[in-house]
Amino acid sequence: MHIKAMTFSLICVFALTGCVSREQADERLARGCAAAVEMFVDPGFKVKSIKRNVFKNASEFGRGYRKVEIYAVESDDWMDVDKTYSCVFAEEMGLLGMSHRASIYQVKVNDNTYGREGDKILGDLQTHMKLNETVERAMLR
Repeated sequence: MHIKAMTFSLICVFALTGCVSREQADERLARGCAAAVEMFVDPGFKVKSIKRNVFKNASEFGRGYRKVEIYAVESDDWMDVDKTYSCVFAEEMGLLGMSHRASIYQVKVNDNTYGREGDKILGDLQTHMKLNETVERAMLR
């Protein structure tokens, strides 16, 4: 009986430490979105600072989509401009937050949209693949 109680306790500990909160998931999405934005900022410019991130469900895309809006300062080292970027992620949260999976669906930078729209890839396949790789790497940090 003692071994069963210990096994159950260990399972509970692993389950609790493996949980992903909404805040932790949003943090991952913000890192992925920032990396996506950096790919498409106009040449000579960079994201100087991020003022804030806003997270919400993107129900206009359907169930299971999460939108990240980044309010930032874009700069060419001469002039600073306030900008708003947005990313939409397809995401899945496991039961009781046991897991979190997300992939970039769409990113909007300077009135341009990259990623997907329905089953259609916006732009060329090579850029789309690079976008996915860049976002995945950023979300793993």
